[in-house]
Amino acid sequence: MAGIMTGTWVKGWVGTTDSDSSMVHWKQQTLSGNRYFDAGEYAKALSYYQQALWLARQQFSFWHDADEAVAALVVAHHNLADLLIAMTLPDRAADLLCHIHDCLLATSQSPACPSPLRAAALRHTRSTHTELIAFVRKHGTQDAIQRCLGQCLCHAEPAHQLH
Repeated sequence: MAGIMTGTWVKGWVGTTDSDSSMVHWKQQTLSGNRYFDAGEYAKALSYYQQALWLARQQFSFWHDADEAVAALVVAHHNLADLLIAMTLPDRAADLLCHIHDCLLATSQSPACPSPLRAAALRHTRSTHTELIAFVRKHGTQDAIQRCLGQCLCHAEPAHQLH
């Protein structure tokens, strides 16, 4: 199980342009965490994944590419959740998966957030929802996850306008 989700989540973001030093630093932290995760050195992986999550949170509203910003935040949460599962801390992993899902739902519905960020957050709720379902299949149900899965996205979908 180790590294399965990690490789999946990061693979698509390795080729991102290096013009944004924050994204470069986030990628470096993530890739270092992945190496330690794959080697079974969980304490070291934890340090790198926490740093990557901190960077993603700090830059969430500021990256020029909203989709990239949301993806980085999701990847950081999912990598850390995978690590917590590997460290036999599934309750903490479940909390983290719920947190990112709730964060994206709130962002997608917040009038204070720019439209591209809201749209990107809504798109990425599909992956956070999928992760919640996968967690339940592998580790059983938990109240927090049941609450997250019970939320309906239908009210968050943008209405189609007729012109």
